Parts: sequence; C-alpha cells; structure tokens
Amino acid sequence: MCVTAVVLLVTVEFRVDSLKYFPRVRTSKIMFENFDHERIKNSLMKETKLPTEVAEKIALSVADKIKKLDLEFLSGPLIREFVCVSLLEHNLEYERARYTRLGLPLFDVEKLIMAGDRENANLQHNPETIHKLAADNIFDQYALLSCLPPHLADAHIEGAIHIHDLEYFATRPFCQEHDLRFFLKKGLVVDGQGVHTAVAGPAKHPEVAILHAAKALAAAQTNWAGGQGYDFFNVWLAPFVRGLPYERMKQLAQMYIYEMSQMYVARGGQTVFSSIALECAVPKIIWDVPAVLPGGKVSESETYGSFYDEANMFFNAILDVYLQGDYVGKPFNFPKCEVKLRREYIDEFDEEYLKVSKLAAKFGTPYYLNLCPSYMPDIVNSQCCRLIFTPDSDELEDFHRGALRMGSLQVVTINLPRIAYEAKGDDARFFEILNRRMDLAREALFVKQQIIRERLKEGALPFCGMDCDGEPYLNIDKQVLNIGFVGLNEMLKAHLGKELHEGGDAWRFGLRVIKHMVERTNEYAKETGYRFGCIQTPAESCAHRLAMIDLKAFGDKAVVQGDVNSGAVYYTNSSHVRPSSALPLVDRINIEASFHPLTRGGAILHVWLGENNPSPEAMWALTKKIATNSLSAYFTYTRDLTICQNCSTVEGGRLQACKKCGASGEDLEYWSRVTGYYQRVRGWNSGKVQEFKDRHRYEI
Repeated sequence: MCVTAVVLLVTVEFRVDSLKYFPRVRTSKIMFENFDHERIKNSLMKETKLPTEVAEKIALSVADKIKKLDLEFLSGPLIREFVCVSLLEHNLEYERARYTRLGLPLFDVEKLIMAGDRENANLQHNPETIHKLAADNIFDQYALLSCLPPHLADAHIEGAIHIHDLEYFATRPFCQEHDLRFFLKKGLVVDGQGVHTAVAGPAKHPEVAILHAAKALAAAQTNWAGGQGYDFFNVWLAPFVRGLPYERMKQLAQMYIYEMSQMYVARGGQTVFSSIALECAVPKIIWDVPAVLPGGKVSESETYGSFYDEANMFFNAILDVYLQGDYVGKPFNFPKCEVKLRREYIDEFDEEYLKVSKLAAKFGTPYYLNLCPSYMPDIVNSQCCRLIFTPDSDELEDFHRGALRMGSLQVVTINLPRIAYEAKGDDARFFEILNRRMDLAREALFVKQQIIRERLKEGALPFCGMDCDGEPYLNIDKQVLNIGFVGLNEMLKAHLGKELHEGGDAWRFGLRVIKHMVERTNEYAKETGYRFGCIQTPAESCAHRLAMIDLKAFGDKAVVQGDVNSGAVYYTNSSHVRPSSALPLVDRINIEASFHPLTRGGAILHVWLGENNPSPEAMWALTKKIATNSLSAYFTYTRDLTICQNCSTVEGGRLQACKKCGASGEDLEYWSRVTGYYQRVRGWNSGKVQEFKDRHRYEI
C-alpha cells in the first residue's frame, strides 16, 4: 500500500447519514442510472489501483458532498470532477492524474465548429476536420498526461523542446517511403489483413496498377501520421505502360494525380500527404534490377534497363499533367512532385529539365532532390517537407528484392533560441544545455518507439503489421528517430549579437552547433544500435508556438521575427537565413546549403520567387548551378499565386484585383508554400502569415 494511502486511512474520517436520496445520473453511455457510490469505488480501484479501503472512503466522501449540494441532476463527468477534487484534497496527485477526464470545454467545441483551427494549413473547415481537431485535443492531453513522464511533458509545454504530432504520439508512427514494387508484386490488402476489405491480386493492366498505387498510400495514411511517398515512381511503372501511345500514358498520369488530389480520406478530411519521386530515365544503378511485370511476375531476363524509353515517356507525361493543372487551372498540391538531379545525366536531358523549369516558373510545383554533390549517394529517398532517407546495407538488400521501406518514427525539435537566452553568452553553458535538451529528445523518442511496439503487438496498426516477406511491413528497429531544431538564426543573434548572414563568426558558430548535434545523434546511434537523424525541422506550427512561449517568458530578451504587438511572431526555420533578409540570392544559397551535408536526415533550400514571370530557361540555368556548384541536397522554388474565387482565374504573384473579372478582397485567395507544400495563406497560423509577408522574393 502506498504511503499516502496509509496516511489517508489514519487521518480521514467520513460521515454519511444516508445515501438514499440522490438525483439520477446521466452516464457516458447516454442513459440514466441510479447513483451508487460503489461505482466510484470500483472505478477508482480499476483506474488508479488504490486499495479497496481507500477507494471506499474516497467514494463515500464524494457521496457525502453530492448529497449536501441537493443537485437536480448528476452527470458522469461531474461525478468524476468531484472525485478528482477529493483525491487532491488527500494528496493523491498521481491517482488524480490517472483518474482525470480528457475533453474540451463547450466553448472550445463551439469554437471548433464555428471557426476551426489554423495549426495545419492543409485542413479544410468541414465536419471531418472538426471531429479530427476535437480528437486531436484529447490525444494531445493523453500523450502529455499518460504517455510521457512529467519532466518530458513539462519540457514540451514550457517550450524547451517540441514533440511533433502529439495527437498521434500514442497511436501512429510518423512518415514512410514505400516501394511500389511490393504492391505490384503482391497485390493490395488495404486493411493489412484482408478481413475488413476486399483483397486485390497483382495488377495486370496499367489502370489497375495506377489505382493500386493510389489506394496503397491512402491506406497507409490511416496508420501513419505524416507523409507517404514512392521513389522511382515512373520507372517502377514503366513495364505497365509499355507499348502505350503517349496520350494514353498522359491519361494514366492524370488518373493518378487526380486520385491523390481528390481522395479526401486522410486524417479528418484531408487528401493524402503524398509524394512521388521522378527520374528523367532509368539511372544506371537500377539498370540490372529485375523488372516487376504485369501480373506481379518478376523477370530475370527483363531488367528495368529494358524500359528506358518508357520511363522517359512516362516522366514527360506526368510533367505535362502537372503543367496543365486541374480543370479550372489550379496547380496540383499533391502528390508532391520530386525530380532527381543526377550527375550521370544532368547534361543529357535539357528538354526534360526545361519542362520541369516551366512547371516551376508557372506554379512552383517541383522539388529537386539533388544527387550531384559528392556526399549524396545514388539511392536516396525524400519525404514529407524535407526528410531524406539513405538505405543502409540491410535496406539495400530490401531494395534489390523490391521491398524497401524507410521512414521516420517521430520528430522532436530543440528550441535553440531558448538555450541562448539561458546560456547568457557562455559557450560552455550553451553546449551543456544543448546536450541536456538533446537527451530529453532522445528519451521522448524512445518512449514513442516503445509505444509503437505495443501498438503493433496489439494489432492496432494493421497496415504496418502486415506480412512483408516474413517480417512486419514496419520494421521499427530501422525507423529513424529524428531530432530537429528551429531558430538557429535567432539563437546566433541572442548568443553572439549577429544573425546567420551577418558575419563569418556567426556562420561558423552555427555550423559548430549543428555539427555538435549531428555528432551527438551519431553517439546515440552507436550506443543504442538504433538510427538517429539530425534534421532541419519544417516547423509549420512550432516556429510560431515556441516564439510565442519565449516572448512571454523572456520578454525583451527574446529575439523573434514578426509583429510583437499582434503576437504574429515566429522563429526562422531550422538553419535558414532570416526570411526578410535582402541578401543576394547566391549568398543565401551558399549559406543555407552549407548545412545540408550535416543535416543529411532532412534539409531544404527555399527560393522565394518575385512577382514577375520567370524565364524557364533562366530557371533551368540557375537550377543547374545550384545542383553542380552548391552543397544543396534538396531545394525548391516557390511562387505566390492569386486564385480568384469568382472566376477561378489563377495568376502568379499577390494581386490586389483579378485581371479577368476585377474581383478583389475576400474573393481573392493567396496560395504559397507554407513549409513543404502549397496551401492557401488564409489557413496558415498568424506566425506563418507574417513570415509570408516578410519573405524577401527574388527575380529570375
């Protein structure tokens, strides 16, 4: 028996004259029942493990209070509140935490119904989203109260670290890169078991292959919290489009892109956060890999090198669909279009890369995964907003057998500016605090790892747990445990008095900090045998959240961007130069790209484009220079778009009036890339809206 329970038995006396006269109880089962203090006692014993005698006395105490109040009705939640107060009165805080009820005030629910939420710009305000946001709130509370030990929960709440996707912390891994060949060989079991849904065999026809590719990611999204994607997308599908005319290939590409842009099936009313990586043709690294043919047959005589022309044609067809846009001319937000830049053929496909540049100039759609720098391997996957995965020797074996799966289990972000505020200019103190914060992040990642092991064992992640050649589809031990960071620029300003771009000393100290983080994650990996990564955090919500917390905690000492008076403040993303800096583009590229060889787990370079219509030829020339003359691993161009809600006209730039119909004000929607995907600016949180206004844009 716990000490507090013994003390309670000795010191507490209860006096209940009669328990006969109580209002009926409206229970959580939506029915009326008679009040019975035994129900309280039994639930306390079950939920908090209190001894029978202690639970009995707490229950009688609550009954006595309720009787004296002469209430007209009781509800289950109200009774639970009485019990929690009684537990606190008797210093049973742990038991109170275990017994608390999770939920939302009526006011907050009404606010969600009426106005929604802006923490995720990809969410539309609709009934499914309202349900998701309410559930998210409950699971946020659950993660902080039940999953995480108090010191980790406190570290998140106070802003020392940020544990991403708390709403999914107890139930799902983060993101996953899939091997399309697995589904082309095995067919499709979207529930992971074949019990609740129909089972489909391997695709024999191109249309079925396309639909399998779409539905596999939609199904996976029910088990993962973050992005879902395919590498070598046009190459793996090349055998299925053999002999087809170009227009038919284009129609198939259109089918896939529309499917991924219209399936409102993901996480409470979203399209699947999806991506496809494209190759201009078949790279030499996979020329001799046996091809998966229609019907799931694996050919030893026909390798992917045999489908060189088909892969190239399908590449062009996919780009043509993206270039055309949807029926009203809007760009496709998903699947994210990622284009590989390879040393072996960057000089051979000017026509194709010029088409990619046209797409970038028109919509800003493509992302470039740059394999030209010497530190980049030949096989590498990109996912979500900037995550990058490189297979180890075991995963290369998976690759050659057509079942490569790589992903991130969880991301925890370090608030770098806060460390600077606490270190007060002392380098040794800074790195001491940084080590402690990283240790907190590691501990949180291990908590998540154990939770997902339990979910798999319980069968609560059926898609993740389905058979993949004798092992679970999700190999937990191979998932990356990512530690990210935000606000390097503001940290440097607070610690050294200079921003990232304001002098070599600041830049060198920034590199030193990130190098230290990388070395420490490497130490974690060596000590534990698990894969750790140091990444640039996308920080769609935490850049604003952490800046707000620190502004309140540190006042004038806090170095934040944005409008302090309105609260529209933010930290600069990861190791980027301040968004509003008018630094020459070449300098910005070189500074930001210098961190990419360190943050190999995830990095991105953003080039914000101005109001003009850039020349595709000039963009291809710049792209080639970034690819071959910088250290950038992953980069993209972002165009601001104005979409008229009145006549559906899409124009580049931030217009004050529609050029076609003259509409203005609320009839105009601005779209841009919030972090790693496009969405309407009106749906962003206030910090990101301010960043959008602050961005220095370049003319090309």
